[in-house]
Amino acid sequence: MSNIAVSLDIGSSKVCVLIAEINKKQFNILGVGTSECKGVKKGIIVDIDSTVESIKNAVKQAEQMSNREVKSVFVNIAGGYASLHKTKGVIAVSREDREITAEDVKRVIQAAKVVAVTPDKEIIDIIPEQFIVDGYDEIRDPIGMVGVRLEVDANLVVASCTTVQNIIRCVQRSGLTIDGIIIEPLGTSTIILNEDEKELGVALVDVGAETTDISIFKKGSLVFTKVIPVGGNHITNDISIVCKISSADSEHIKKQYGAASLNLIGNDEIIKINNIAGKGEKEIHLMDIAQVIEARVSEILYLIDKQLRESNQMEGLSAGVVITGGGLFNIKGILDVAQSYFEVPIRLGYPNYIGVANPIYSAAAGIAMYTLKNKKTSSIINKSIHNNTLNYDDDIMEDEDYENEKKSFNFGWLQKIKDFFAELF
Repeated sequence: MSNIAVSLDIGSSKVCVLIAEINKKQFNILGVGTSECKGVKKGIIVDIDSTVESIKNAVKQAEQMSNREVKSVFVNIAGGYASLHKTKGVIAVSREDREITAEDVKRVIQAAKVVAVTPDKEIIDIIPEQFIVDGYDEIRDPIGMVGVRLEVDANLVVASCTTVQNIIRCVQRSGLTIDGIIIEPLGTSTIILNEDEKELGVALVDVGAETTDISIFKKGSLVFTKVIPVGGNHITNDISIVCKISSADSEHIKKQYGAASLNLIGNDEIIKINNIAGKGEKEIHLMDIAQVIEARVSEILYLIDKQLRESNQMEGLSAGVVITGGGLFNIKGILDVAQSYFEVPIRLGYPNYIGVANPIYSAAAGIAMYTLKNKKTSSIINKSIHNNTLNYDDDIMEDEDYENEKKSFNFGWLQKIKDFFAELF
């Protein structure tokens, strides 16, 4: 049976919609759509109408590529705009033979969610760190074990109600239903990091257009997330100001000729572009471009390193730092320059799948894989090639529980999120 999920990544420079499936344990990309987004600033929605239009355009592209009609999506929320809070749940095992079942795991996680939060905050997820059975800790999956007392140590993911409401409003006004809201590092890590890295300790750094998300995983769990308000657009703006050229030309030059170090550029390298006033051509010395990029890249890497040290997590990063996202990825020499800033191994990460082998798709592809691994699917209509009728794909609904859960979203956005994440684990 084919399972299909649709992910929606709302970023500061673009909106990305990705349709994916797991078929015979193989993760496949069915359709991708991207659209420029001007309604988001530093990861926060500031213009709903503009964001809605971007979502519609991206959805249309993905539908045309996949020959399917999207009805619902999983959407991201940036890790830095959600906070993690330690919590604990304790229950007695229900069965007479004391065997721990999936229902017991669900109950202990629900018990861990019974905490008070301020009225302006909302619990959108819970991430188990370890289970404890009769005092024996560091258990990942207690199902099938025998015990009397089951405990869980977990992190609650709490986000601003305003941020969540604006995300939901944009998706609904686009004519879609929300299947769930996923904290972005959980999704991105699923496709960028391997299990060994998350177990040993790794920092995932997602450099976007206007923000950089820093997330730390240890013992397989997300333990820290933070956002810093700097990204790839700052480099583009610097080039535009220094060289007095348009933002579009600056972005093109950054991607085509940008270098993170002056040592990578010859003194006499020059390119010509159209003058911003539209008259004649303008000569640009690549050494000037490299000087601008080197200064801003150094600042971004310094801020990342500073944040990691201030979090008191640097010593536990045995697997090092993994950099993804489109902000720095395409700049020549970035890996070597980044390595000089950190005392741990550095590598660049991107989705290694046909059609999305680019770091700009890290979040969208990761969210799709994360939801499919957790047996969650989206509502999709297959468009018939032979006639004008639309037929629902019988494979999109995994089981009766999912159908009941999907119906529950009609009772308001707050109940939507609670029901989804209650079933996630």
